[in-house]
Amino acid sequence: MAGTLDNQINKAAFWSAIAVLLVTVPSLFIPLDAPDGPFADRMIWFSSNLGIFIVGWIVQLIAMLALSAVFAGALWQIANTHPLRAIVAGTALLISVVAFFIPKFTAIWAIPQMVAASTTASAHSAVAEQLFQLLNVSLPFSLFSSLDYLGFWLYAVFSLLIAGPLFRLTLSAKIAAVGFGAYGLLFHAVLIGVLTRNIVQADIVSYVESVASLLLVPIISMAVYFRLASNSADGEQQEAVSRPAPRDGGA
Repeated sequence: MAGTLDNQINKAAFWSAIAVLLVTVPSLFIPLDAPDGPFADRMIWFSSNLGIFIVGWIVQLIAMLALSAVFAGALWQIANTHPLRAIVAGTALLISVVAFFIPKFTAIWAIPQMVAASTTASAHSAVAEQLFQLLNVSLPFSLFSSLDYLGFWLYAVFSLLIAGPLFRLTLSAKIAAVGFGAYGLLFHAVLIGVLTRNIVQADIVSYVESVASLLLVPIISMAVYFRLASNSADGEQQEAVSRPAPRDGGA
């Protein structure tokens, strides 16, 4: 039973990694916010591009859930040998999912309704304008962006917790561990730079995106690991099925 569960988790994590890689390419070309400018111009952009805006955030939501599944699969590999560390890392991963989910769902659910309230000059248009500032994707200190950065920080904590145990496994897991460790350390360096004001607000997004790109290393490496582990388990199962049953001795 344990072997079957391991194989199922490895397969699910492998296909989740493939999903992350597939949605990463189109997500680079889908706008996630209106261009900077006066509020009225931003409302005009949202009114004209609301459909693609919603699609973009749905893609982001799918990518986040798939990436979290990859991380959960990586976490599963160390659960038996490092249970306490796995529990702490799993808690950080679970909270990160919540932190990432809230702004993405807000973009899909609330922002279209705020656009409708603002463009139709309804009784709630003033409230919608205030909320737009609070949920501005482009501002690093908005509530929207703060939740995203919280999620990235929790990813960094998760990465540092599992990097060591993963490094004791196969070559592909070692490569993934290096990627996790590099991301965890560099993101905390960015965090310290922001808190000490050595990184200005205008550069926060570029720093975070540059460091986050390091996560492609563990995604690809763990995809290889999951595939090899799954193929090995399938081979053992086929060998067990094809092996002839022992004959009972008797008079």
